[in-house]
Amino acid sequence: MINFYIKILFLLRPIFLRLGVNFEQLVAIVEVKLKMDNRRARFNQWNKKQSESNGTFFLTLGLYFLMACAFSAFIYFSSSIIAIYSLIFAMMMFMLAMTLITDFSAVILDSNDNAVLLPRPIDDRTLLIARITHILMYLLSMMLALAIPFMVVTMHLYGVLAAISFLIISLLCLILIVFLTNIFYLVLMQFTSEERLRNIINTFQIILTFTFMGGYRLVGRLVNFDTLMNGVDTKVQWWYFLVPPIWMGNSMNVIIKHEFDATKFLFLFLTLTVPFMVVFLVNNVFSGVFNQKIAGMDIAKRQEKIPNKTSKKGLVETLSGIFTGTSMERGTFEFVWKITSRDRKFKLRIYPSLAYLLIYPVFMIGTGRSNGSFVQQIEHLRESTGMGIVVIYLCGTVLLTIRSQISQSEDFKAAWLYELAPIGKPGEILSGSLRAIMVKFLLPITILLSLVLSIIWGVNLLDDLLFGMLTIINLDLLLSIGMSNELPFSTEIKKNGGGSFIRNMTYVFITGIIGFIHYLMMQVPYVIGVLMVIQLVLALFLFKKYREVGWEKVRME
Repeated sequence: MINFYIKILFLLRPIFLRLGVNFEQLVAIVEVKLKMDNRRARFNQWNKKQSESNGTFFLTLGLYFLMACAFSAFIYFSSSIIAIYSLIFAMMMFMLAMTLITDFSAVILDSNDNAVLLPRPIDDRTLLIARITHILMYLLSMMLALAIPFMVVTMHLYGVLAAISFLIISLLCLILIVFLTNIFYLVLMQFTSEERLRNIINTFQIILTFTFMGGYRLVGRLVNFDTLMNGVDTKVQWWYFLVPPIWMGNSMNVIIKHEFDATKFLFLFLTLTVPFMVVFLVNNVFSGVFNQKIAGMDIAKRQEKIPNKTSKKGLVETLSGIFTGTSMERGTFEFVWKITSRDRKFKLRIYPSLAYLLIYPVFMIGTGRSNGSFVQQIEHLRESTGMGIVVIYLCGTVLLTIRSQISQSEDFKAAWLYELAPIGKPGEILSGSLRAIMVKFLLPITILLSLVLSIIWGVNLLDDLLFGMLTIINLDLLLSIGMSNELPFSTEIKKNGGGSFIRNMTYVFITGIIGFIHYLMMQVPYVIGVLMVIQLVLALFLFKKYREVGWEKVRME
């Protein structure tokens, strides 16, 4: 596979030379990076090690290919070339952008090779292009897996020229996504210090997740069913010129139908020129700054704050005193809270997943009625309380998401302290960890969700919200007491083992059944209120039992 990528680089040698890159150095750097990928544990959004990644990578390509095959059938049924190809390019941009943000941001900002590369006579431009090319090698494979089915259908319907044009525009789409994301990062580097850069980028990755997902959803909402199936093209709006998939859809329309006018020519011009303009900006304006900032990440020293022993208690200390019962629980509560706030890689693993979980119910609510005003859609939702129950239990799975990751850390070898310390009952540590997760993550989501539910369905659904959250907490406690547990930050970052997988699947399956039973019980007056009191008593009892969990229920590496 590496030899294949290197041959592609040699085919593109004239382009790299025009960019002012030292081609021999670029090939050497990219080749070593690809070899290192096969030797070290690199983790992706599914938390699989690189030793497993060859099979996983090809499986991902296969899934992308099958998804594109299924979606390509719509080209046969659509009479609007602009609409269907705008949707296709929106889907491709979304998939590539999500992969870039979740999997490869750490590669772009990796400073581990600074000690080897920076002292060498390698110019800034070559270093930056080598980093981007390294990522493009993987994203190119994903882009081809998505593009080939659409190319085949396009060639069958509209000829070879249209298929080749689709491939070229797909490559431009890939270049645009990669270099736009880099420009976002590079602009951030201009306005922040090295010591805060990684924290800001973590936050910005979440914003990008919402932006790209919202843009993907926006294009789907712009093209209604009549436009897609009957060829009724909508009037061109000014903001169409701000949406790249629409440029590309119009460009395909120009190539297939040979219809030229000023507007379509402008769309074609944007499609063919903007990606290269972005490449020019990165290559000529930002490359020097990028390498300086990456180098500064390793030498920037944080200003240590001298603790003031006479200062008042902070927020974390106050909350730990309220929500914990023992000194061990209190210490674990503060420890987990602070580590989850400071560990950038933990936030990079968790926050994108939380973004998906929180934004998906919003999109799901919006799919109920695509026609009518926003007020009419809200009125329709009020007629169906079942959707509110689904949203409650979907948001409740935040607890499962974080619990599955809280035991994993890059510094897992420091967990020997757990065995060295005189800890009689590790259940107190597990209980303190769970309480920290509930207060820091689940409680704010519950408060936010209560406001949303009150606006849409009224305050009558608040007792269902409390009942649902108590159900999720009790289910998690029951599974934790009955199965083996892992202490906070005590295991290597890896794919969930068999026990965790069984626990997670059991959690999801039982939650779905309980959600359905919950919906049925809503039809009987006062039942939810009575059961909520029982759930609260059960939660207090289970927390007491969880605190008493012994070492026989704990797995250590």
